[in-house]
Amino acid sequence: MDFKQSKDRLWLVLLFATALVVRIIVLAELSRHNPAFLSPDVDSLWHYLWAKSLAKGHWLGESVFYRAPLYPYTLGFWITVFGDNLWLIRIAQAVLSAFSAVMVGLIGWRAFGRSVGVIAGCAWALWGPVVYYDSELLVEVLFVPLTLLAIWLALGRFKSDSGRVWPWLGIGGILGLAAITRPNILITLPAFWWMAWQHSSLRHAEKREIIRTLRRPLAITLGMLLPILPVTARNLFVGHDSVMIAYQGGVNLYIGNNPVADGLTMQMPEVMLDPTLPWDRFVFTTDSIAMAEEGRSLRPSEISSHWTGKAWEYIRAHPRATITSWFAKAYYLFNGFEVGDQTSIYDFTRYSLLLRALIWRKLLYFPFGLIAPLALLGIWWSWSRSHTAGPLTAFVALYSLSVVGFLATARHRLPMVPLMVVFAAVAVLYGWKQIRNRRWKFVSIYGGVALLLTVWLNRPTVDRIMRNPSFTAYQEGLAYDRLGNYDQARQKYEEVIREEPFHLAARRNLALDLVKTRMYDSAIAVSYSYLRIRQTDAEAMNNLGLAYLGKGDTSRALGAFTITARTNPKMGQPHFNTADIALAQGDTATAVSSYHRAIAADSTFGAAYNSLGILYAGRHQFDSATAVLERCTRINPDYLLAWINSGGVLLESGRPIDAIAPLSKALELDSKSSPLRFNLAVAYLRSGNQPEASRQLRELLSSDPNNTAARQLLSTLENPKTGPP
Repeated sequence: MDFKQSKDRLWLVLLFATALVVRIIVLAELSRHNPAFLSPDVDSLWHYLWAKSLAKGHWLGESVFYRAPLYPYTLGFWITVFGDNLWLIRIAQAVLSAFSAVMVGLIGWRAFGRSVGVIAGCAWALWGPVVYYDSELLVEVLFVPLTLLAIWLALGRFKSDSGRVWPWLGIGGILGLAAITRPNILITLPAFWWMAWQHSSLRHAEKREIIRTLRRPLAITLGMLLPILPVTARNLFVGHDSVMIAYQGGVNLYIGNNPVADGLTMQMPEVMLDPTLPWDRFVFTTDSIAMAEEGRSLRPSEISSHWTGKAWEYIRAHPRATITSWFAKAYYLFNGFEVGDQTSIYDFTRYSLLLRALIWRKLLYFPFGLIAPLALLGIWWSWSRSHTAGPLTAFVALYSLSVVGFLATARHRLPMVPLMVVFAAVAVLYGWKQIRNRRWKFVSIYGGVALLLTVWLNRPTVDRIMRNPSFTAYQEGLAYDRLGNYDQARQKYEEVIREEPFHLAARRNLALDLVKTRMYDSAIAVSYSYLRIRQTDAEAMNNLGLAYLGKGDTSRALGAFTITARTNPKMGQPHFNTADIALAQGDTATAVSSYHRAIAADSTFGAAYNSLGILYAGRHQFDSATAVLERCTRINPDYLLAWINSGGVLLESGRPIDAIAPLSKALELDSKSSPLRFNLAVAYLRSGNQPEASRQLRELLSSDPNNTAARQLLSTLENPKTGPP
């Protein structure tokens, strides 16, 4: 493939520019109309919080990776260097995705010629679903470009006569990076072995040549292991467990193969999953369930094995249902409908006029409903006519297996779609060639098959299953909740309930927002309307207790919190609320025992630790207060209040040297807090470090020049004659 001609270089530049402009226009529209643009949710929120934690210096972490780490680490590095700006992050992702459009064009060119490359590259530049996913903080942003780069480089070596091994080592390294972004790429390794083997040149080779050629598949395997092994070593060092990349695989397999699995949404009998459930709580819950079912503490690898075992147990017990579900998921995989697991992709297009033009579902599900049937035709036509079709088809087939075993969503099938776009371009060009040659009989058969495939793959089967007219309004309610805009969140939940009266999650969230906006009578009414349908929901009962508490009816509130604790023994919130009531009544003994029960129910409940520590400090039990707050900071290293109070307690108890570390950590989490920096200056001063105390005060005054206390203390330090500090 030669890029010496200026028109070829110009085409690549225009392809990149077009893809980038499309993505930036969509981002601009989303920033104006999407309330969640600056408030990521679900998986995007998980990655964002993880990256922010890394940017604060927690690069090594404290436990085995639950998810593959490369995307969050890349995001964390970006935040460290360029700052925490979601606009800049998304622009960087748009640039990377624009390069992906170039890569798709180059793959099509290298595999089937320049014309295929041009069509495929342009199609990917305007591919609506990938433009949507570029606006989210998801692993596909990095995973797809890495996968495409590996395929393009492997194709180049596949078509080359060179016997060098080192390029295959590099290709394997890129595959390894893709694996620590999303591990299921490992299932496609045989497709790369195929290209590394160069079978077409070995039909008449001598034994020595065959042995020499085996070095290339070995090199690609070794290269793939190079990025993976440090992750494995890190898991062993930090988590004391031999997990190759992450331990999510077992849960994923069970989500795709259990009695209530539908192949399209995350469903499991043990956990009620909805977008309000944070991923850290999901992990905590599934880990706890595994340990409870095993009756002992489990390492992460054992937790993964537990869920894997449950999945295989279900498969063995229900082979007919399992095979039926696999065939159904295979159909869902190639159906034109875009199954969104973050949001409804079709409803999401309301935020962007351009995105609405790139994704639609009138007559067919555009664009995948048009491309999928053409891609199948392209695979059929090219299989026996091009030696590059074999490994590319193998990649699509192998990757499909990993999706069929889990969930057939738009995001999970996305990495194989670029190759399907390439095959679709092959089908279009071949069909056009037959029309030009006036082979009308063949054209009629070819067109008839294409039409039948198009009708079959655009059936509204998945659309009917996924039909949820209130989904986007519910997501908007969640976004407003995260932004603290409870009035607008309440309006969205009310809209959902008007559309779907039995949308329980919306009713539960609405009740809590009514409490937050002090509409207690309405909160009580909504909570009872929920509990009449689902009497054993602990969160709804807790909301009812909060509403009664807001009205001042403590007896009914305590009754609701007691029922909540009995309904869900792992929920710390009702005990925490009971402690607050006891404190208001002056019953500190009951408050202490209730805080302890909250911590026993949920060992990660930072607010309970913090309140208990403050209570101990108020009773001058400083050692107990310090122990509780230090435990809180170990479990919740980003919980600002615990660091502030830990330093404050140490300062108050006459241990200023010990107070410096937690106050410094708190200042790291909130560098703009004037009171916090003032307390740190006092800690340094009482420790005898007057120069550092002065430096902290001067830094405080540079951002808060009207801070009288800081100015007076600094004046005292610099002019000792005015009196002791």
